[in-house]
Amino acid sequence: MHLISSVIFALSVNIDAFLVGMSYGIRRIRIPLWQNLLISLISFLGTVLSLFLGRQILTLLPAFLADYLGSGILFILGIYYMLKSFHMPQNSLHSESIPPALPVREILLLGAALSLNNIGIGIGASISGTMLLPAAVFTFLTSALFLLTGNHLGNTSRFRLSGRYADLLSGGTLVLLGGCNLIL
Repeated sequence: MHLISSVIFALSVNIDAFLVGMSYGIRRIRIPLWQNLLISLISFLGTVLSLFLGRQILTLLPAFLADYLGSGILFILGIYYMLKSFHMPQNSLHSESIPPALPVREILLLGAALSLNNIGIGIGASISGTMLLPAAVFTFLTSALFLLTGNHLGNTSRFRLSGRYADLLSGGTLVLLGGCNLIL
């Protein structure tokens, strides 16, 4: 069951990576494989740090309280993202201008920004029992896959997803993850 929690965790924290990839694709900016892997590696490191911090907090709490606290954090974050989706303008995906190239500095900042999403969620997931190594590995793989897929789909005229739906989907998966960790 811990692998299921790890997969749900990875999916929920990487929906933004999909949107970032798509946003660049819409602007016809291709994210090369090495840049994708570097962004995903930074996200991986942020995930490892947040899950490790959650494990440290876990040693200070009784087991039953840790389960409730971790699941509660995930529920609250999930509900926050879901509510945020209703307050986001429809054209939020297109509002940001992106330069025509991806310099290394921008890649590092993008990776750091994507990993910031993982910190609060990672601490909550870790406290509620999500295992560090599987969650981190799935996060890396999902990040790379979502960036690649989003970038490819963003280059097509058929597929458009607004940030509103990404937050709603991410929030829903966090609520699901909180529920799974509490029940299992």
